[in-house]
Amino acid sequence: MNSPWKSDSDEIKLVISNIELLLNVVDYLWMDDAEHFEVVIPEGKARDVRLDFPLNARISELVAQDKLSIYASEVTPLPTIILDGSQVYTLVQLGRIEQFAESTDEDLQTKLNAEFVRITESADMVNPDILAWSELLGQLEEIVDADTKHEFERLIEAARIENLNALDDISVAIVAAAHSGALLNDLSTWAEEVGLASAATFSRRKKNLEDAGIIYTEKVPIEIGRPKQRLKLSNTVSEVKIQGEELDITREGGRRVPNTVDEPEGSSDSATEQVDATDVTHGDEDLQLLEQELKEAIQSQ
Repeated sequence: MNSPWKSDSDEIKLVISNIELLLNVVDYLWMDDAEHFEVVIPEGKARDVRLDFPLNARISELVAQDKLSIYASEVTPLPTIILDGSQVYTLVQLGRIEQFAESTDEDLQTKLNAEFVRITESADMVNPDILAWSELLGQLEEIVDADTKHEFERLIEAARIENLNALDDISVAIVAAAHSGALLNDLSTWAEEVGLASAATFSRRKKNLEDAGIIYTEKVPIEIGRPKQRLKLSNTVSEVKIQGEELDITREGGRRVPNTVDEPEGSSDSATEQVDATDVTHGDEDLQLLEQELKEAIQSQ
């Protein structure tokens, strides 16, 4: 689908009914030093904008940079229209064809611009319930460490914009921390403070990754109290990247690990706190069973 984002206008007004077009706008603004966009979306789509991480963090960043304003409107129907100065583009859809058609009707342009102002004046501003992306990464570096921050950023930004809302961001964060050998408590503290996940959700996802043999934990003794746990990436994992909307794990020898699984029943935390990574991965003789279990663990909530 073509979209006339490039223009000489200081501000583009956009009304959309399809949230996928908003992803297109966010991706464009994220990559370009572009003009300000004012966007009206259906009220029913506002929750996705506020809560879907890390898309909401990117939107929060663009709002903080004054590059994007989003309004949630009860007005129906909402067609897809772009108001670019004196130009009007309407999305035309027929079968497999999706294309913006330009209107040259000056009277229509004037009426649509006035109606857009009226709608935004009565609509609610949409503000994502999360820190801006740069602030979130800054806190990750401050609370955990720089290596975890860089790995997390690398993995998340490798995902295509349309896959962000389906990405298992909690597992990505844990794997990034295991890659750098960060402390579990530090990462869990960060996740709670920025609103990414509760301690219980975080713990369940960590256990799924342990049971799958992707990560393990080492006990770190402290002077007073229970030992802390250091996250470690299994020594059989040779590569971690994002493929589509999921983690893509490759073991030594080029064997890929299936990347979707449900939480296994009856598993115990005590067996996952081994310092020896070969114990956690259960040895080569269990590799086939391990890969089958991976189909049942990473995506569970």
